[in-house]
Amino acid sequence: MKNHDIYTSNVSSVSLRCVIVANTFYWFLSLIGLYIDFLVVAKRSPFFSRSKIRPRQYISGKDRRELILLCAFNMLLVAPLVSVPLYETLWDRIHGSKRLTDEDEWVWQIEALQKLPIHFLATEVGFYTIHFAMHSCPSLYQHVHKIHHRFQAPTAMTCVYAHPLEFLVGNLLPIYLGPIITNAHPLTSYFWFAAAIIGTCKGHSGYRIFGCADPHDEHHFYYKYNYGGIYVLDFLIGTMKVSS
Repeated sequence: MKNHDIYTSNVSSVSLRCVIVANTFYWFLSLIGLYIDFLVVAKRSPFFSRSKIRPRQYISGKDRRELILLCAFNMLLVAPLVSVPLYETLWDRIHGSKRLTDEDEWVWQIEALQKLPIHFLATEVGFYTIHFAMHSCPSLYQHVHKIHHRFQAPTAMTCVYAHPLEFLVGNLLPIYLGPIITNAHPLTSYFWFAAAIIGTCKGHSGYRIFGCADPHDEHHFYYKYNYGGIYVLDFLIGTMKVSS
């Protein structure tokens, strides 16, 4: 395989475009979340006030500034400058010249029906395992994961409020696993990163959506239970707690 610049080659720019897709959806949903929080605090929206899961808990102005700064550092610096070259290299080493590019045909029967289920499974196993390990190891929790649990009543933006090491390994790696394992088509990868960001923003929204609270909200309230992303392993292993 020819040598190529990781940010400009057709193949190697896939990871960078995945990060751009993730950033687009993340900032859009996060800023909407902060605006809704503002409406609730200002008592301008009875609808969202009724939908808030922890109605008496809010993020203060000082905490909000620190929230934005760390999340911006992770999404705008760590994601494109560290995760892209790291996981792009892994992707290339595994599949080499057989890696799918934009020029390859997108076969929906393979990409949607075969690969996407593997993406869900790989992300669930990766996220659950790493997340559970950080809760089980006192030193990892104290020095790394505790940062993410700063907000007991989260907002969408807090989904990437984490130690940069946790963000790189605990958040991004599980999302990359599926596309890397399956040699996903770039279009499938873009869709997957968008879906992953939407899902994690939903899990940290702090609001009932269509009348239902995401089980991950319970995790932030109790600091345990519901370690996975789609909660399949929580259900099978017995760490599931149904939202109250």
